[in-house]
Amino acid sequence: MGLDTVELMMRLEEEFSIDLPDAELGSVRTVGDLYGIILSRIETRGSNRPNIAFYRLRRAMIACLGLERKAVRPATKLAQLMPKSTRIAAWKSIAEVGGLEFPKLRHPRWARDTIRVLGCVTGIAFLVGMMNWTSPSGAVWVPLFLATVIIGLFAWKALYGVTPFLAYELPMRTVGELIDQLVVLNMDELGSEAGVVAPLSRQEVWLKMVQIICDQLGLEWERVVPEARFVDDLRVE
Repeated sequence: MGLDTVELMMRLEEEFSIDLPDAELGSVRTVGDLYGIILSRIETRGSNRPNIAFYRLRRAMIACLGLERKAVRPATKLAQLMPKSTRIAAWKSIAEVGGLEFPKLRHPRWARDTIRVLGCVTGIAFLVGMMNWTSPSGAVWVPLFLATVIIGLFAWKALYGVTPFLAYELPMRTVGELIDQLVVLNMDELGSEAGVVAPLSRQEVWLKMVQIICDQLGLEWERVVPEARFVDDLRVE
């Protein structure tokens, strides 16, 4: 297994408090395969967390956006409820009123691509400048390349930091998809309100696993589906 895979499995073992034997992991090809192994090692039960998350979200949306109850349903498109011009402020206020941790809004793809390119250009410019200044040779190239990567990553992160006004893209499409992520991000909070802290339901195990995979590998939520193959589809080594 590559380093990304090892770190992912270690994170899953820690988050679910389970052991994932190498012998079984060797047969894992898809996200669904991994989900089956995790399910075989934990106790699951029914849960009311999604319902609680939905009612809290709906109350917050009604209060912040002035909507009617019937306007907020699991299938409702979030873009219809929150136009881009007011989305950043609305997202923040709904999270505060609902008392829940929300997923972050994303930069649009054009902005992410631009920032990625600018980060690379900054790193390359630094490398060229240092080459002209120091004329490196031999082992000097190693720290120079490391410094180039660090400079590029710093520039990439800094550009995100100075452009929060561009983070207006929704990380999901519908109210129902938002509820799924709210359940994962607020597992203990919603469990306490429901009177059920543990164990999780089968759906919550899936959602938590997907969240971990996305966070660990830097993937978008919609890409992680049961039939997705780790190597061929998700490019995991």
